[in-house]
Amino acid sequence: MFTSQVDMKMVLEINKSLRDHHMLSEVHTYSGCATCGLRLMRKNNEDINMILDIIQDYLDTKWMKVSLNAYDEEMLYINSKFE
Repeated sequence: MFTSQVDMKMVLEINKSLRDHHMLSEVHTYSGCATCGLRLMRKNNEDINMILDIIQDYLDTKWMKVSLNAYDEEMLYINSKFE
């Protein structure tokens, strides 16, 4: 299994991409560490699929993909596309 993680610069770039698409939602690391994934802070019930598409567009340039935890819509996993 290939696992990937984002760094703080990538978190900032993902959030900028969301803002560029007029989204209020943001992603954050858990306790400053992105190893276990990212926490999605959805605002105003914004469409989760649109948010994931925007994040995925950014991650495509990094050979990564985003997936949503099946039980917790705040938890995002970042994995290698080679998985």
